[in-house]
Amino acid sequence: MWASEQEEGCLNIHFDKGAIMPLVKRRFRVKCVDEPCEKLAERISDGISIAGEYSVTIQDGFVTVEFYGYESEIKKAWNKIKSMLAGSPKVEKGVFVYDVNAVFKDIGSTFPPRVLVEVLRRQGFTAVLSGEGDKIRTNASRQIVYSISSRIAEVARSIPGEIRGLSTKYYLLTISVLTSLPVEEVIGRGIEAAHLKRDENGFITLNIEWLRGVDDFLKRVKYSSG
Repeated sequence: MWASEQEEGCLNIHFDKGAIMPLVKRRFRVKCVDEPCEKLAERISDGISIAGEYSVTIQDGFVTVEFYGYESEIKKAWNKIKSMLAGSPKVEKGVFVYDVNAVFKDIGSTFPPRVLVEVLRRQGFTAVLSGEGDKIRTNASRQIVYSISSRIAEVARSIPGEIRGLSTKYYLLTISVLTSLPVEEVIGRGIEAAHLKRDENGFITLNIEWLRGVDDFLKRVKYSSG
């Protein structure tokens, strides 16, 4: 997100007791990076709350927001918009950089970022997780990243309690999201393929390196459907 501020002018309004309350005009511009300007303008308009006048216009790849009101109210309104747009990706060297925590906040749920990266890669996008695990660099648009993230979070809620180990969950999530198969069916097929095993206590764990297991599972699904 790129934004700039311009001051248009100031009008002093006189009240009783000699108080002077300035009405000011402020203009902010937000660059349309990974979504149509019309959609960005709609999101911004929906997020505006101010006791004053405002307008939202589109021109030359930017959404311009113009406020007319009290300085304090304009500041609150703009800070709210900036907070709302915090999850919008930055552009670095031709790829989008997504803040993982901002994505969590926007979709209202957490999920394993490694699974998102793997799903994106297997869908033909470039995707890299930063060393700290808090940034994802990809050429996928915001709509795609958020759609897949929401789907991963949804599938994660359906994983049964007998599943043990992060790699086991990565395996199940990646396959279920890529194939649209229910988790229970992935578990059943995974046990048949000896990717998963159930111990004497009824817990299910992975019996293979999770990425190798995903590769083999997808080959089996492709072969059986072809």
